[in-house]
Amino acid sequence: MSQVYEQEADSRRVNRTLHIHPPLLAAGLLLIGLLLHLIGGHHQRGVLLHQAFGLLLVAGGTGLSCYAAALFAASDTTRNPYGQPASLVIVPPYTFTRNPMYVGLTAVLFGFATFFGSPAMLLAPIVFVIVIDRMVIPQEEQTMERLFGQQYRDYKSSVARWLRLPFSSRRET
Repeated sequence: MSQVYEQEADSRRVNRTLHIHPPLLAAGLLLIGLLLHLIGGHHQRGVLLHQAFGLLLVAGGTGLSCYAAALFAASDTTRNPYGQPASLVIVPPYTFTRNPMYVGLTAVLFGFATFFGSPAMLLAPIVFVIVIDRMVIPQEEQTMERLFGQQYRDYKSSVARWLRLPFSSRRET
């Protein structure tokens, strides 16, 4: 009985926290970065190599995020980071990152910064990663551990939160 009360208390604590919705955060940061870029007066004509690379990043990030979200829909589980997931999705791209939707959104933000060649717009992916990593993902992981237990802990220990870097020896949690 006390376990039920503890779970209710946990859900009330979660409900009182600030709910950050990653796509809205990414869109807001993109707009702020674009405004900073335009205010800075960094305008150039013609298509350069960095612009083509930036478009590839935007397209790849969009594709990754959409595909990862479609896998959730196919598994009848929520894409809402504050919802209750119905299943643990462990198929590619979830086998090389636990958060492909966030990796995709980060690539989109970095792609726009690259396309515009804007140092000011580089703030958007940096802020996005920090906010998502510190404020959204820990709450998601807590929910996943509560719902899926050891199966999620095993998954968490074998798949990187973001991306496993080849030169990184430290295990992420």
